[in-house]
Amino acid sequence: MPVFEDSQMGDKQGMTKAVAGVMTDAPADGRKPATASNLPPPLSNRGGTETETAGRVQEVFECYETYITDGKGNLLGVPLRRGVSDSAFIDQITFSIHEDTFFHVYGLSFDLFDDDDFIRAASAKMEEIFGFGIIEKAKHSGGRFYEGCWLMGTENAQYGRVHYGGQRETMLVELTAVGCNAANIGWESRLFDFLTNAIRPKITRVDIAKDFFNGEYSPNQAREDRNKGLFTCHHVKPKGECLGSDWEEEDDETKMTSGKTYGIGSRESSKYVRIYEKGKQLGDKTSTWTRFEIEFKAKDIVIPFEVLQTPGEYFGGAYPICERFTGSANRIEAVKSKIMIDFDTYIERLKKQIGRGINASKAVFPDKSKQELFEVLEPKHDFLPKKLSFENYDCSEAKLTPLHEIPSVLKFDQYGMWMDRYIQRQKTGEEQRYLEKMYDKYANLPISWA
Repeated sequence: MPVFEDSQMGDKQGMTKAVAGVMTDAPADGRKPATASNLPPPLSNRGGTETETAGRVQEVFECYETYITDGKGNLLGVPLRRGVSDSAFIDQITFSIHEDTFFHVYGLSFDLFDDDDFIRAASAKMEEIFGFGIIEKAKHSGGRFYEGCWLMGTENAQYGRVHYGGQRETMLVELTAVGCNAANIGWESRLFDFLTNAIRPKITRVDIAKDFFNGEYSPNQAREDRNKGLFTCHHVKPKGECLGSDWEEEDDETKMTSGKTYGIGSRESSKYVRIYEKGKQLGDKTSTWTRFEIEFKAKDIVIPFEVLQTPGEYFGGAYPICERFTGSANRIEAVKSKIMIDFDTYIERLKKQIGRGINASKAVFPDKSKQELFEVLEPKHDFLPKKLSFENYDCSEAKLTPLHEIPSVLKFDQYGMWMDRYIQRQKTGEEQRYLEKMYDKYANLPISWA
């Protein structure tokens, strides 16, 4: 078992870190101690042999655990850092901050006294980081236990959501997979800088993904590796789950068109894995593109901000199997593959929808050339199908004005009415505190008193 050395280091969130020490005692047989350089060879055919057992892999893997304790004395794990920093990329992220971040840290020029002010401030900061801001307030009520929800993106491309109100003066920002792909290059570093300077920042969820475009890994292989113990952490084998109808059609490959998904772990835990056939999910029935995705949630772990800068290292440290995948990951390559699959799928669908109409046009106008027939069928507008809209891949193509740039909603206080609003908020707060005080005073009185 690893030996833990507690080293107390205060961090920004008022927690202390207890970093797991590395085994340093040499074994009795003269072998070298387990260190980061004494790892088993990779699974791929790059030389060496796979002589280490799954148990040995797990032993080395568990020598590099990091823990922290929160203010209540709870022990929280921190994901391991292992592997190559660019071997994976962030596919989705959710984080929260305190509303005072916009005022005290960044000193924005306008006074922040109501919810709309904070939303405008958040919109301006999101545009600076990602390249897009908040567009409008959602018609539905807020999610994640917040009172309000605001949307980022267009009707065709949902970049993310901002939740605000009713949760201890915090704001929750969700960036979708589309938003991660469409955001301006370098958003991860800009978000890292923002969070490290924010007040009460926290990453509540992050999905880290790695793509295998040529079928180097598959859901079937993941199922075998789980049974071999290559997804086992802390001597506990996580449960596996086969998702998708293709698992029932393995005897007939022609029917395996929708794609397999293999899930490892529990959706209620801090770590969950999805290995799924991404190409088939997008509509390419013959694609071998597989995505290996790990979902981290801040339940009994703390997600470090460094995951934004080196996601591949945290991908490599998630499970014993993951440190073997050291090939560089390229988000641009994944986006290009998705565009081509989406386009090819749409063309096939289009042929079925208007093929007979085109044949009829050729029969009615036999003297017209293909170019002339195309001009007859060409639409008068320049709209694109939702799935092929360019804003799905580049936020600069989303020709929308964010809330903080709309003149009609900009701060305008010619007559100093902000003071009236401030006084009203103070009055409301005092009334609420008085009611709470009275409730606490009389809530526990015996029934006989009434």
